[in-house]
Amino acid sequence: MQIIFFIISILISIYINLMVFQDKYSPVLIYWWLLSIIFMIFFSVFGKRIKINFLNRKFSKKYLFLFLIILLPAIIRIMNYIPNRFHGDDLMTAYFSATHDFTKINFFSGIPQDKVQWVSQFPTMFFALQRIFFIFFGETLLSVKLSVIPYVIVISLMLFLIVRAILNIKTAVIAVVLYAFLAVSLYHETTGLHFISSTAVFTVFFYFALLQWKNNNSFYSVITGLLCGFCYLFYNSSFIALPFMVIFYFLQLIRLKELAVFRNFVLALIAFLIVLSPYLTYAFKYNNYFVSRTSQVSLLSGSWSGVKDKIARGESSTLNEIKDSLIISLKSFYYDDVGGHGGYDFGHLAFFEKYSLYLFILGFVTGILLIFCRFELIFIFLTTLFCFGAMVFSTPPPAYHRFSLSFPFLSIILSIPFYILLSLNTTNRLIRYTVCVIFVFTYMYFNQQYFLKSIKGEDYHESIIISDYINNNLPGRNIYVAAYPGFGFDKVYYFSQGKNAKSITTGYHDGFLKNFNPNEKYVYAIIFPEAFNEKFQQLDPNGKIINISKGYSLFAN
Repeated sequence: MQIIFFIISILISIYINLMVFQDKYSPVLIYWWLLSIIFMIFFSVFGKRIKINFLNRKFSKKYLFLFLIILLPAIIRIMNYIPNRFHGDDLMTAYFSATHDFTKINFFSGIPQDKVQWVSQFPTMFFALQRIFFIFFGETLLSVKLSVIPYVIVISLMLFLIVRAILNIKTAVIAVVLYAFLAVSLYHETTGLHFISSTAVFTVFFYFALLQWKNNNSFYSVITGLLCGFCYLFYNSSFIALPFMVIFYFLQLIRLKELAVFRNFVLALIAFLIVLSPYLTYAFKYNNYFVSRTSQVSLLSGSWSGVKDKIARGESSTLNEIKDSLIISLKSFYYDDVGGHGGYDFGHLAFFEKYSLYLFILGFVTGILLIFCRFELIFIFLTTLFCFGAMVFSTPPPAYHRFSLSFPFLSIILSIPFYILLSLNTTNRLIRYTVCVIFVFTYMYFNQQYFLKSIKGEDYHESIIISDYINNNLPGRNIYVAAYPGFGFDKVYYFSQGKNAKSITTGYHDGFLKNFNPNEKYVYAIIFPEAFNEKFQQLDPNGKIINISKGYSLFAN
């Protein structure tokens, strides 16, 4: 019976891929895809007794405490919300989630469907899940932020389980607390940015890979492979999952020297393809959106990078460019005004505040030494190294958001000194715990202050302010956004409170000037006002220019 589940899963997957390849897509294929995954799970659990220990445990103050600890990162992020603080990309992705009709688009294609609307395309998974969240909680600016909180909770839970499995439960609690207050993590996760979803799914994948390391059986291999596939359905940061899995099984083969390791690796790869193959088929046949972002930001070959031209002209070499990027990435950890770009500027601060930097260095050194008795720590360092490589091999200056997958793993490294401190049985227990609490609270205070410093000046999102101004002072009009196709004002306006515009249209200034109609009730949102305010005013002397900022003006009658 077990092999039947396996064969059915494979056959369903083949059928789905044939339909996608032949352009015979139907929304029903989504359910077939889910069914193929379910049958693969049935195959892995058939004949096995899977224990879920927490269902058999009685409620106690201890478990209430642990539950609250796991919720702490989410609570801290919500407490640090600033109503009008958004990056912009978070509102763009939320707009696509809210407006795309998932019954009419190919679920295995990329979002947004219209490439002009954003700089890149991504798999549908995050957008579909966010759409479900909006159905229950509405489409507001607050719900955009709250829609990523479930991912924060997943990360916290997995972080706790990972550290408990490698070190112990006390250190697991500390690691979650450190993650809750890590300033750079707070900075990114108090918006609604979608790359946190990749961090969440990768931590789940990592935990089951760790269980596979300890148990080496077909169940954990299949689950690990399935989760590895899901790592490719959110954001690019978790694309390290497959090379990580290959290295993981290679090390396990060296450790156990058993043929069963290779068998389980093959099962994991098959499970990986069960999840990902329809997406790969679509990418191969029609549009490989998986590489769209990498093709832009890659240091050596990206369309946004000038490095390849420098190398082609003989002004530099590949090795020198990698070395320079490595040096500047390392400097960004402790020097201000080095790292952060693309709007994720982190206040142009260093990645670590000073206290956290020293704690990280101590954790890194002691963690390397601890690998000899806690070998699983090598996977923590390996993940962090992969994430750091993503920052090094992307266009400078160093982009902290491309290092975001490492945030929970950095928290593990930061927790290692506390593990050692609490393990010193030669020292009085009260002293150990007192010192530990003092250092943790010191870390919490410094990181909270560092976060507040990083967001100074980010509490004013122009498009939100303009949207509210139009709704309150210029209601019921056609809004024309004089910018360029794909400009994001309409996406921001969609979530504005009390939106009441008749329509909203985005286009180039010249097109609006050519087709200007002074007889309608209009409002134009104009970028580059210094160059275009006068031109619009000449078309309707009765219209009024409202200067919002150096980058924005409104023109209305």
